[in-house]
Amino acid sequence: MDSPELVTRQDRLEALCQRWRRAGRFAFDTEFIRDDTYVARLCLVQVTLDGDVVLVDPSAKLDIAPFWELVTDKAVRTIVHAGKEDFEVCLHATGKPPRNVFDVQIAAGFVGLGYPLSLARLVGVALHQRIAKGQTLTDWLRRPLTDEQVRYAVEDVKYLPAIHDLLARRLEEAGRTAWACEEFAALEDPTTYQRPVQQRLFKFKGAKKLDGLGLAVLGRLVEWRDQWAYARNRPTRAMMRDDVLVTIAKRRPQRASELQVLRGFPQSRKSKVIRELLEVIKQGVATPKNEWPEPHKPREETPMTKAALSILSAYVRAVCHEEDLGHDLVGSMHWLHELLDYLLGDSKARPALLTGWREEFIGRRLVDLLEGRSELHLSGWPDDLRLQVVSHPADRHQPSS
Repeated sequence: MDSPELVTRQDRLEALCQRWRRAGRFAFDTEFIRDDTYVARLCLVQVTLDGDVVLVDPSAKLDIAPFWELVTDKAVRTIVHAGKEDFEVCLHATGKPPRNVFDVQIAAGFVGLGYPLSLARLVGVALHQRIAKGQTLTDWLRRPLTDEQVRYAVEDVKYLPAIHDLLARRLEEAGRTAWACEEFAALEDPTTYQRPVQQRLFKFKGAKKLDGLGLAVLGRLVEWRDQWAYARNRPTRAMMRDDVLVTIAKRRPQRASELQVLRGFPQSRKSKVIRELLEVIKQGVATPKNEWPEPHKPREETPMTKAALSILSAYVRAVCHEEDLGHDLVGSMHWLHELLDYLLGDSKARPALLTGWREEFIGRRLVDLLEGRSELHLSGWPDDLRLQVVSHPADRHQPSS
């Protein structure tokens, strides 16, 4: 393998960025470390236009802004593999999300290659090439880079343009380009990288047992911890544990002594932290009742509801298999729950399976099945097992909005 160019001069980076802009597309990947920081520390940027890879070295005190301008330019196509974390680095650096994204991992799921595929697996099935992996946990801040690091960095992007061309053609042939673009658009939405606090609360262990006021206080505490961690560029877990936040939200202490007796809370020795926490708790307690988050409602499923969910899940898998679309792209069992809640009137929010390409591909079929306008037939056991739907066209109609 020829040694790739290592960019350490600002004028050279800017010249390359102009070249990539004129070409109208490029592929990239990053290497970063975030073990002990809130914001990932960028160590290396690998870029290719046509398979010849350039390594951009941020440790050479380069201003990477001209490159991020390309990533956020809707006139330039940005090709990645599983690029969410790379785009998160961009968003933190610029405050702007990426534009005109093409993620080959997502695209592969729409054309029957599987989802999610590792880069090594995707290169294998798409181009019949083999790449060596194994430098994931290496120290990318050390210089000079080892030969193994350089090879790994090059192979992370070298094949992306060719895979893009192959998958873009297959998407067009399958009539699924618009579907893939809908998924790519999620990577261009800033909320993909940092969901609103209210949508994150039930991810905290024990939060589902909190009442509305407890959730309001927890929301304030999570926002405060995020800001605290960002200001000090430290991981949130290093600032205060999740279980401590939930305990505080449940007890809602009003005095310093009540905080200082908590286990797993070494920050109790810092008077400034205690004062801030008490103020945050006070603000949370003062939240008007009509602004409290809804407490968690445990699902009480009947045996037949569980059976219906299992049948729907099996049907989704069968359709994805028959029509060459990655099952994990469609969604999880949680989304089937959301669909049932919506159809039963327990939720007013239109479920993901009845929006966009998912409604077109599977959502309407699921509603027809649930409402009796179609039936499932299992046949071909054991050598040619198939799960087919027999529809009743005269009764078929669109699900209500």
